[in-house]
Formats: sequence, C-alpha cells, structure tokens
Amino acid sequence: MSPPALATLLFAAGVILLVAEVLLPAHGVLGVLGAIGLLAGVGVCFSINQFLGLGAAVALVALMPFATALWVKVWPHTPAGKRLILGPVEPSAAGGITTPAVHVGQVGVVVSELRPGGVCEFDSIGRLEAISEHGIIDPGRSVKVVAVNNNRPTVRAV
Repeated sequence: MSPPALATLLFAAGVILLVAEVLLPAHGVLGVLGAIGLLAGVGVCFSINQFLGLGAAVALVALMPFATALWVKVWPHTPAGKRLILGPVEPSAAGGITTPAVHVGQVGVVVSELRPGGVCEFDSIGRLEAISEHGIIDPGRSVKVVAVNNNRPTVRAV
C-alpha cells in the first residue's frame, strides 16, 4: 500500500472511530483508537514529506476545538447520552413556589428532641422538621415560631 493511501486510510479510520465513540457506549475505547489512527495518519504524512506532516498536524490541532464543540452539541441527543445526562427540570405540581406551612408566632409542641434539628407538631398542619433557635429543647415542650427559612421553622421554647 502506498504511503498516501495509508495516510488516507488512517485518517478515515480515525474519524469513523471517533464518530462511533459519540454514537456507541464504548467507554472511550473507540475514541482512543480513533485518536491513535489520526496520530498515525500524521506520522505517515511526516514520512512522505515533512511539510505535509506539519500541515496535517496543524490541521488536526486546528480542527480539534470544532470537533469537540460538535461532540458536546450532538452527544446528549444520542441514546447513550440520554441515559447519562439528566433531562430538563419539570415544574412541580404546586406551581413551583410553595408558601410556608407555618407562620411566625405560631405555637406548637416538640415531638422529638431538638438538638438543634428535630420534629415539632403544629395545630392544623401536622408534624414538620424544625430547628431550635438556642440549645436543646426536650420533647413535650411548647415552642413558638420565630422565623421561617426555606420552609423550615426556627422555634424558641415558650
């Protein structure tokens, strides 16, 4: 096989293997083989002529960012990419933003010891995770909501 035909064959095999890596779940094996094929093609171009080899190496380096950008754009839409990348976030059934279940000033009872996190029971709402404002609060004590952060009440012993 003549060196120009071998270089062409190696470049074509490298590109085909890189495209196969994008489309098939090969865990990088095909990509490494494709990169080796491209580098071998550059080596064969150097054996033909040093200027041809330099031109092939520069072209390979210049095209690499475009190939990477294309891979990032195409790969999430392949079957393997769809299995590995999370889909878009769907809005919740409640419409996204939820209003706090408790309000500042509401009174409840500690169910499990707050050290500082635990469970409190509030009238008409039920049990919620709560945080004590200062120290440990024993079960059975009455507490008052002094703040609500991220829908979690901060309580103080009454």
